[in-house]
Amino acid sequence: MANPHFETALKELEERREDIRPSDVVLFSEPLRSAVNFVVRLGRFSLTEFHEKLPDFTRDEVKRIADLLIKRNLFDLSRFATEEEPYYEARLSAMTRPLTKPPSDIWKKID
Repeated sequence: MANPHFETALKELEERREDIRPSDVVLFSEPLRSAVNFVVRLGRFSLTEFHEKLPDFTRDEVKRIADLLIKRNLFDLSRFATEEEPYYEARLSAMTRPLTKPPSDIWKKID
């Protein structure tokens, strides 16, 4: 018997012809919405981490979803990916540049 959550997720992704942006994730049904939102915030993640967020799906189903999200330009296959464990990078994530300590004379520059 087919997984109804997987069939719904697959249909949502296959119907889209344009690229998917992180803001489009809110339109997905659960549990896909929560899982994609989580990994986009991570920035870099493995198939195992993505699969942990979709426990009702098989690993192959999660891989198929990830492949569709690569096709729709939300994910990229990481250069660290292997056949046994694919790694992905979200195109746009919540991560920004690394935080650095401001210079000690910052207040002099502002005044």
